[in-house]
Amino acid sequence: MPTEHSDVQLITACLNGEAWAWDALVDRYKRLVYSIALRAGLGQEDAADVFQAVFTVLVENLRNLHEPQGLAAWLITTAKRQSWRVLRKQKREPTDSEEMAATLATAEEWLLNPHPDESLWADQALVREALERLGGRCKELLWLLYYDHSEPSYEEIGRRLKVPLGSIGPTRARCLQKLRQILQAMGMSEA
Repeated sequence: MPTEHSDVQLITACLNGEAWAWDALVDRYKRLVYSIALRAGLGQEDAADVFQAVFTVLVENLRNLHEPQGLAAWLITTAKRQSWRVLRKQKREPTDSEEMAATLATAEEWLLNPHPDESLWADQALVREALERLGGRCKELLWLLYYDHSEPSYEEIGRRLKVPLGSIGPTRARCLQKLRQILQAMGMSEA
């Protein structure tokens, strides 16, 4: 179950030496970092090396992150750079395999160009941060509507939040408008 703490809260807790926060941060982004290395054409061992390198760089630079809410984008960029380093090293090593050369060419193309799923990860992190900033009843309502794995019905949401069934839709619309304003203030475009 993902933590409801924002990236900024987790980074602050990490800087205060709270180990649970580091575990939560790594858990939140481990699939992202591994997927970048694997999609670049690296094997499991090399992907694990990239993973370790990325999170080592993160822990070394945690205090220097200028925009902690942009952590997902920072991790994507760092994972791509680390994957690129491994690929360049592999390219320098002598190989007879044309297949390896083709794999490296494909991986280089992938690493050099942005992909929609990476943008999606970064956007999801921004939305999670915006939900934290939104807080209160709006955060609770939107979490239940869009993030709760049990997918509660409107009746269940009304019971949990102790609100009339007819007020959920209008409240949702107001909360989404507030969330949109927060996201725009954070630099997320309308698209």
